[in-house]
Amino acid sequence: MKLNMPVSIASNQDLSALILEMKEYARWFAHDSIKRQVGATKSSETPPLSIAARAIIGQSKLNKNLSRLNFDTVIDELHEYQASATSISISLSAPVTNKLKLSLVTWCRDNISPNILVNFNFNATILGGMVVKSGSRIYDWSFRRHILQSRNNFPEVLRRV
Repeated sequence: MKLNMPVSIASNQDLSALILEMKEYARWFAHDSIKRQVGATKSSETPPLSIAARAIIGQSKLNKNLSRLNFDTVIDELHEYQASATSISISLSAPVTNKLKLSLVTWCRDNISPNILVNFNFNATILGGMVVKSGSRIYDWSFRRHILQSRNNFPEVLRRV
């Protein structure tokens, strides 16, 4: 099955957290199933699931046929996704907002690769714009680079202000 990752799962860290959440839920599910099989009257409280985890469960066979084996299959698929996904890193001059993060991840998944993972970094020294790193390539669209490239013209600009 090919997973369509929710846009809220943007980075490797988000995906690792999702995998951990699915493992914890699978562990609870297996434990609760054993309790039901032996006729225990007291069931443990269902752990909360994030919207992303519910989306993954919804697109898998787990929704119709809950079993420990199915959970293991989905968790294995998440590990495969993590290992094979293209990954880029975007550095911004300020911490990324959720709205901007969702917008950039959506754009990257629509225009670069549907299974791309986007890691966000904060670097105040770039002053503005962004720096994108993909593999060994770095694309620098920062204000700092533009200022340093035009450092000979900078005093002239300041005199005109």
